[in-house]
Formats: sequence, C-alpha cells, structure tokens
Amino acid sequence: MKRNNSLKRAKTLLKETILPTGSLSFLDRVDNLEKIYRDIIAIEYPNVPRESLASLESFWTVIKHCYNLHQEGLSAEATLFFYEKIFCNEDYIEKYELEPQSRLYRIRKTEVSGLFSKEEMFHIPFDKRHLITNGRYSINGIPSLYLCESTYICWEELGNPNFDTCNVSMFVNEQMVSVINVAPIMKAFDKDKILKYPLAYVCSLGTNHPEGPFKEEYVIPQMLMQCLLIHNKRNTKTSYVGIRYLSNKAYVQRPLFPLNEKKDLKRYFNYAFPAYGPYDNDGLSKKLKSIFSWSSPDTYGRYRLRTANMSVEERPTTDTYSVSAFSQIENWCNVQWAHDNMLSYNSWEGALSL
Repeated sequence: MKRNNSLKRAKTLLKETILPTGSLSFLDRVDNLEKIYRDIIAIEYPNVPRESLASLESFWTVIKHCYNLHQEGLSAEATLFFYEKIFCNEDYIEKYELEPQSRLYRIRKTEVSGLFSKEEMFHIPFDKRHLITNGRYSINGIPSLYLCESTYICWEELGNPNFDTCNVSMFVNEQMVSVINVAPIMKAFDKDKILKYPLAYVCSLGTNHPEGPFKEEYVIPQMLMQCLLIHNKRNTKTSYVGIRYLSNKAYVQRPLFPLNEKKDLKRYFNYAFPAYGPYDNDGLSKKLKSIFSWSSPDTYGRYRLRTANMSVEERPTTDTYSVSAFSQIENWCNVQWAHDNMLSYNSWEGALSL
C-alpha cells in the first residue's frame, strides 16, 4: 500500500510539474522532472539495468547543456549538440506511424460568419512567411501545418472562440506517415520505453508566460523541430514528416469531456508538419499536398442551419462526445472529404466505394 501511494504521489507531481507553475524556471522544472522520474523508475522498475540509468542521467545533462548554450546565444551549437546526443540516439526518440486514411482536423477562427477557401485551410503560404511567429514547434518564418486528432482540441488550442463561425476542415493522409512521438504518459509506463518518455515531458512543459514573445519552454521543442529538418536534409531514405505531441489542454482544470487517459487521450493529440520545399505556385508545400487530401471548410453554424429538422439520438450515458457539436462536424467533414476527392478515382466503381 505504501509503495502504491508513493507511486501515485510521484505521478501526480509529474503532472503538476508539466502544468504551468508561474514561478519555477525552465531549469528548475527540468530538475524536478529528473528527480520525480528517477523516483518513479525506482518504485516501479527497481531492477532497471545500470546502463539505462546512466543513459537517463546523460539525457538530463544534455538537455540542460543545450538550454544553457541557447541562453548564451549559441543556438546553432546547441542544436547540433542536441542532434548528435539526443536526436541520433534511438534510445531517446520514439517513432510513430500514422496509418493511411487517418482523420485529422484544422480550425481557423473568424470574427464574422464567412468561409475561407480550401487552400486557406492549409499552412501559411511560403510567400506570406513574414506572418509566421514562434510556437512550440514553430520557428519564425518557417511554415508548418498544425493538425489535431479532434475538432475539440482544435477549439481548445484556439482559446475557445465562437464555434459557430469557426471554419473546419478534415485532413486525410493518403500514405503511411512517420512522425516523432513526444506525447507524455502520466499513468501507464512501458518498461521498454523508459528512456523515451523524458523528452516528451521536457517538450510538454506548459509556459509560465503565454503572452510573452519569448517562451523558454519552447527552446527544446523548437530545437527538436530544427533537428528533424536537419535529419531530413541529410537522410533521403529515412525521414520524419512531423512531430506528434500531446496538447497541454488535456490536463486543463475543467475540460468539457471527462478524460480517461487510456480511452480518451487520442482526442488530445496534435501534429506539427513543417512545410518542406519545393512549393507550388500557390506557395504551398508540394510534399505535404502529396501526402494530404482535405475537405472544403464549413462552419458548425452553417451546418446546424442545414440540419435543423434532423432527428437527435437519445443522449448516451457514457460517451457525451458522440452527440456533441464536435463529433457532428467531424462526421460532416468525412462526408465533405469524400465528395471533394471522389473525382480523383479512376472509375465510378472506385468513387462509389467511398
């Protein structure tokens, strides 16, 4: 019983450290993560080989060194060191395969009720790169396509705008996509992945100063994205298309939907896909356009007007998400995507199979 209580307390502290603290610096929080994670491993896996424990110590040392180099203005040196010591070490990097025909979503908010063009739902065009600011996995001037596994988390990420006027599109990958997975796990730990989780924790730290132009919690995630670009430039045969990460909104105080980590966590995954060149005449990445097909945007307000007489199923007792506005617009996006891409098939037989 004492062991279980100690483990539960350690995992609670892990979650609290990832959430914004308002006071502790990035390095202080990394120190806390290191101590808490060491305690968790000691409790849950007391027989972990010495080599793994040594690798864990090395990981935390490298992270702190890279951050300090960046703070000294040596960001290029920090990135190359990170690339050599972390990115090129398979012990620390987890690969995730996004199965073909997976459904992802993007929302753009508007102040008035109107629709963007289909192309405007993709990434910011290369010729408008001056509009791109820093984000957790976004670097000034480098376009990226941000997608989510649910419209709900899109809405949370945008700060809960008026959902009736938000433009929503669904994206479908036409091929297997390899990404780097930095989605932290709080409850169930896989013994074979204990060296991979720390990077996810470091990359997921909530920012203490969300309105500030510089967010120290973004230094390592941005370094990871830069290393991905370096890797893809140097390796033509094996490449990562993007990064999969867990939204901090998964652990907000009052989510609309109760979070069961094993069952519902999928709704909270995000993806960042850098817009690789070359670019089409519209300024959009040819590579990303070859990977994804997507629907023309629609809004929930317009959809609701068109379906005013639609019968509503009995409210379920266990899964309220299935009858929410977010679930309904996702189903509609699926229909819209099928309509938009029907003509790409070579025969009516192929089209009707949708």
